[in-house]
Amino acid sequence: MDNTNHDLIHTLSVRLDTRWHHQTYEDEVNCPGCRRIFERLKELDDEAIGLLAGELAEHVHSGRFSAGPLERV
Repeated sequence: MDNTNHDLIHTLSVRLDTRWHHQTYEDEVNCPGCRRIFERLKELDDEAIGLLAGELAEHVHSGRFSAGPLERV
């Protein structure tokens, strides 16, 4: 797999996990200021997730995404 595609997938995975945690923290926190921070972080996560997913889709549709040759184990 191309290193750029790997990096996009890895970063998307990290952002999705982080977004889940931010939602969990927001739901559990009792401090209004902290709640606003986690809401904002969630918004930033959503923006980054959209950018990454969009770029991955572009790579797929333009033929720049390939898993490469598969190795037999």
